[in-house]
Amino acid sequence: MTSALVERWVTGWCLSRQMSWSRDGESWLVEVAAETRSQERIAASPSLAEAHRLVEATTAPDVWLTFIGELHASVGAAVGSLDRVSGSECMMTARVEPGSVPAGVVIEHDGPVAHARIDIDGELAARGQMAVQADHAMFDRIETMPAFRRRGLGRQVMTGLAAWTADHHATTGVLTASVSGRKLYETLGWSTFGPVSTFRGRAE
Repeated sequence: MTSALVERWVTGWCLSRQMSWSRDGESWLVEVAAETRSQERIAASPSLAEAHRLVEATTAPDVWLTFIGELHASVGAAVGSLDRVSGSECMMTARVEPGSVPAGVVIEHDGPVAHARIDIDGELAARGQMAVQADHAMFDRIETMPAFRRRGLGRQVMTGLAAWTADHHATTGVLTASVSGRKLYETLGWSTFGPVSTFRGRAE
């Protein structure tokens, strides 16, 4: 189940951001092509042998490695040669319930990918996006601009995207959350599926 859910998330994340991906052993290789990283390998609770192989392939600062799920102590030791990017995120899931898009939330879509935004006085205040695949919806880039935080706008964006998702027959939502984002998602009924740990290669 872990591998199946993570693969759903990988494919939805790549669809949301228009990235390509392929299977690579027990993991997935994503061609991110972003300023911070060129590639990212993602693995769900890998074996020790697979972890060592992935660490050896993480050869530069723009090559990242993400583990989803609890890491065995031996795997934790294997990543000692890498730099940690983040260890405080988690993957979360929720049942997507039908609802209404809140007033002020504008949703545009391109096929299975929807973009939500809230503008206040002509300025972008909050946004988010989501990709639907079969009965799963991958929520992505949920963000409230600093000047507009603590107004409940993130909740409105999530509610709007969930309403659009339900109309398109998805029943399960998946996302990765920061510590601050997790608090919001928990109030919306999301549950933690497992921790997310990300590393990158070191410069020579």
